[in-house]
Formats: sequence, structure tokens, C-alpha cells
Amino acid sequence: MIDSQQSQGVLQLVINRTEKKNALTRDMYQQLSNAVSLANEDETVIAIVISGAGGVFTAGNDLDDFRARATDENPKPSAGLAFIEALMNCDTPVIVAVEGLAVGIGTTLLLHVDVVVAAESAKFKTAFVDLGLVPEAGSTVTMPLHLGGRKATDLLLLGEVISGSDARDCGLASRLVSDGQAVSEALRIARSLASKPREALRASKRLLRAPWREQVEQALERERAVFTQRLRSEDCRAALDKLARR
Repeated sequence: MIDSQQSQGVLQLVINRTEKKNALTRDMYQQLSNAVSLANEDETVIAIVISGAGGVFTAGNDLDDFRARATDENPKPSAGLAFIEALMNCDTPVIVAVEGLAVGIGTTLLLHVDVVVAAESAKFKTAFVDLGLVPEAGSTVTMPLHLGGRKATDLLLLGEVISGSDARDCGLASRLVSDGQAVSEALRIARSLASKPREALRASKRLLRAPWREQVEQALERERAVFTQRLRSEDCRAALDKLARR
């Protein structure tokens, strides 16, 4: 589930499914999408903070949901990509606190937010190719843009795990903090933003993203088509079945 609370201009969203390492179900994606979209229209919300409960950000997409989509003859549109689009359309600054695992979309969504606070315990991984899939969420543009082409290859093709300090050094994370401090630091940043003029913040964020927004939107659509094909492939089904047996 997604816990939420609002105080002093800051909306805090917490991914809370600790028994599954905060793996995201379709319903949870929809909750996140709705919360971000509503906050973006709410004049009392000046900044948004997203974090995970239990010392984990998220293990990525729920495995059962993935397997259901892979075998569905008429799969529904991706709720995960709808959440990414909500982030892309959000003019309100978004700060994410990452502790523990940030897998798959747990890493690629970070490329659509404004500040990423990583704890020393953070571990970032995108295992799309290992699952017979391809990168998603516009990451074939956003990751080279933020991290450079070589580091994007390490993450998206090799599926390497990088630490919190590595993430800070390569530009995936904005700053590094001690374990247990990521959420408090993210809230501190959000409150600092909340003290500033709301419309100036929103206009500045739009201007910062304008030069590459169209490229990201086009990448999202290219990836969506190929990802859907790969999700129904024998490679992907075999990889998902193998994971399910663990």
C-alpha cells in the first residue's frame, strides 16, 4: 500500500509492502499516480517526498503482476508507465529518499524526479536484459543524459549493481547520507523548497526539462512497444518462471 501524509506544504508518500520488499503492484502504481497527479493540482502542495518503508525503497515490479501480463492475451496498459508519465507531467518538485534496494523501475523512476537522496546502504540495479526484457520508463534517453553513455551501459545492459556512493558519484543520486538519514534529509530539502514561491519553482522545473522532454517522450513510446513484445517472449517467460521457483 501507499501511505501518505501532508504537512507544511509537503506531501510524503511511503511505499509500504515490507513483506515483499516494497515490490509494486498495479494497484500501488495507480495509488502513486493518483497521488502525484492530485498533488500537482493542489495549491497547498509545494513539494513531494517519496520513500520506502522498512529500510528498502522498492524491489521493483511485483513478480506475479509481471507474469500475469506476460501470459495475458489482452494485457492492460502498464500501470508502471502511467506512474512514470505522472512524474513526467508533475511540475511540483519531487524528492526521493532511497535506502536499501532500488530495483528496475525503482531505479529508472529516479531519472524523472528532481532530487535523489541515497543512503550508504542503497543498492541500485536494472536487470531488464537478464529477464529477457529491454529498458523502460524512457531510461534509454534519461540514463545516458544523467549518467553518460558508458555508465548507462553498465546499468542497462550489464545489469551491474551500484552502491549509494557510486550513485552519488555518477549522478544518479544528488547526495549521499548515512543509513537511516535519507528520509529526514529528503524532508529537510522538501521543506526548504516549500518555503519558496510555488509558481516560480514550477516554472523553473518546466524550463529545466524543456530541452529534452520531447526526446524522453519519444523514447518512452519506442521502449513501450519493444518491452511489450519482449514481455511475451520465451526468454522472458522462462526467466520469470525461474524467479518464481526460488
